Amino acid sequence: MAFGMKAPRDMYFESVVRPEHDRMLLLDSLCYRFTYHSREQWKENLQRGLVTVNGEVAGPETVARKGDKVVYHVENYDEPEVPTDFSTVFEDEEFMLVAKPAGIPVHHTARIFYNTFVSVVRRETGYETATPMHRLDRDTGGLMLFAKYAESAARFQKNLDRILLRKFYMAVVRGEFPHEEYRCDTPLREDPASRIRLKMYPFDDGKPCTTIFRKVRSVVRDGETFTAIECELLTGRKHQIRAHLASLGFPIVGDRLYAFDGLYYEKMAEGALTEDDFRVLGAHSHMLYAYKVELLLPYWDTPRTFVCENFPTEMKDLIR
Repeated sequence: MAFGMKAPRDMYFESVVRPEHDRMLLLDSLCYRFTYHSREQWKENLQRGLVTVNGEVAGPETVARKGDKVVYHVENYDEPEVPTDFSTVFEDEEFMLVAKPAGIPVHHTARIFYNTFVSVVRRETGYETATPMHRLDRDTGGLMLFAKYAESAARFQKNLDRILLRKFYMAVVRGEFPHEEYRCDTPLREDPASRIRLKMYPFDDGKPCTTIFRKVRSVVRDGETFTAIECELLTGRKHQIRAHLASLGFPIVGDRLYAFDGLYYEKMAEGALTEDDFRVLGAHSHMLYAYKVELLLPYWDTPRTFVCENFPTEMKDLIR
């Protein structure tokens, strides 16, 4: 597994003051938008001259104006290593279909800005405005369609359902999945009362969701049964496959959020998981991989299907 370039020790993050923050203290605006620092930390950064507005050093009393260019200088920057090896499955003048490794976020997170998957693809391919047409969760590997240019993305994004016709994932769950084929139409939404706010739950008033599950094979390893399942998304809600399988009593192996009632997701938020934790989870990344897509690009006469079976090592033996 390849890991990306080390992030530069000095990083500069740019943003623009939003209209709703016009005439607000810059300190308040930073606290509202960028919650990875506490108010005390942002105040200290301002006092140390690490933030500029339109090229001028800002301070705790600086007032923001809409449209102001804000630059934050981070000294001794560091971020965790993530896998960055990817392969290009298809490419033409406007699009690339690439295979993302599990473990790298598509966009920036609170701790990763430099080695996001979008940044890695742009650096490695030379297409400075390459734009993902859809996304995958950090721990989900597999096929992603990129427009090489921002103009192409803007032109085709609204009609993505006419381009990306079908999406198939492979998942591994514990136990014997009881159906050869099963259509799950359970609506999903977040639960404001949940201790984990980003988790999706089944609710009658949730967003309509449909996933087709097809059993691929069942295997027994060390006395435990696992089932490999092909999952076809008919809608594209957040965490849809993971939440649907969990609602059926079959959370994906290695899923920190939906297996074991989210215990390991909460533990991870407090610090790194141990090898004992991963042994209980069953994998270092959840066993979900976007392995097949059916595309119909605007200038094609007929759809084409692309397959990538570069499953994470922990998944391979349970699928083949």
